[in-house]
Amino acid sequence: MEYEQAFDLCRKKIENNLREIPKEIPEYCACPDGRYFDHKNPLNFMDIQVWMPSFFTGEALLAYEQSKDKKYLEWLEGFEAVYREKVFCHGEDTMHDLGFLYTPYAVGLFKVTGKKQFREIAIKAADELCKRYSLKGNYLRAWGKRSDTSDERAGEAIIDCMMNLPLLFWAAEETGTPFYKEVAMGHADTTLKYFLRPDGSVYHAYHFDAKTGEPLWGCNYCGYGNESFWARGCTWAIYGFIIAYRYTKERRYLEASMRLADRWIEEISREEGDGIPFWDFRLPEGTVKEKDSSAAAIAATAFYEIAKHTGQDKYMEGSKKLLNTLMQERYLDRDEKIPGILKESNGLKHYTPFGDYYFMEALMKHMKNWEMYW
Repeated sequence: MEYEQAFDLCRKKIENNLREIPKEIPEYCACPDGRYFDHKNPLNFMDIQVWMPSFFTGEALLAYEQSKDKKYLEWLEGFEAVYREKVFCHGEDTMHDLGFLYTPYAVGLFKVTGKKQFREIAIKAADELCKRYSLKGNYLRAWGKRSDTSDERAGEAIIDCMMNLPLLFWAAEETGTPFYKEVAMGHADTTLKYFLRPDGSVYHAYHFDAKTGEPLWGCNYCGYGNESFWARGCTWAIYGFIIAYRYTKERRYLEASMRLADRWIEEISREEGDGIPFWDFRLPEGTVKEKDSSAAAIAATAFYEIAKHTGQDKYMEGSKKLLNTLMQERYLDRDEKIPGILKESNGLKHYTPFGDYYFMEALMKHMKNWEMYW
């Protein structure tokens, strides 16, 4: 299967999304059969925990850019009111994943259409994200209401937030206001200092004293254990740091992205199999080891970006190898009636909206000269 064929299959699957997702765009989570919309009780978009709906909008925007079929834009513009309401009316009920929510929607739509209302929504989302910044600890608080200092999560930051920083970097460039960039770099530097272990592995989360900003300890909510090495967490950092380098040209971010990518490649070479990682690189002997196709999809698009900035073939070849493997039947669902695209995500044999989106993004990069939304 060629990249164009795989992308066309994804576009056909998106027809399910256009038909099934209501104007309230609730959060459809990971599922074992790829039928996202058959599973009950999706989270309301206004819920503070929501972070995944915009991967569906991002897929549709990619489909528009490839096909120029305006039905995708019409569908996307139908969500404008709910995206506006969340940040203008419910800012307290948002978390650090505003970047995941508003970059593949409002930023992307502004870049593609030039319509000012999406710029306004995206900048407001950046404003709300900045309100989560700890001036003493130099990090963006991950979870909980920003005003609730009694919440035990008040001092927690997570590595996923590296992919929320592009919203701030974009806002700084778009408005000419350096504060957004200062917040983004502050969090990136804190991640660089505390989340990256000396051996090149990463923590998923880090705890700080919410009152003083003092660093306390690292942990792994999504990994096997506190000192394990969560594969997808590493890819969030690889991609987040190379994007930070693209905006700032600060060498330390490029070096961090390359160091983590090299460690990721090294870990893959140690595993038996096809190059798609197990969900954690440090699973104990005797543990059932399952794949994480979503980590591979994120790595594929991140490696492409590193190659673009460094000219090093190993990263471009790594990106192609991952994509070619993900296009095999073991991972790529060929049924057009099933919305889910990639199987075997999360170490749980799940389909995930984020795995689907980053697979399409990686395909798009290899198919054409494409301007990222991030």
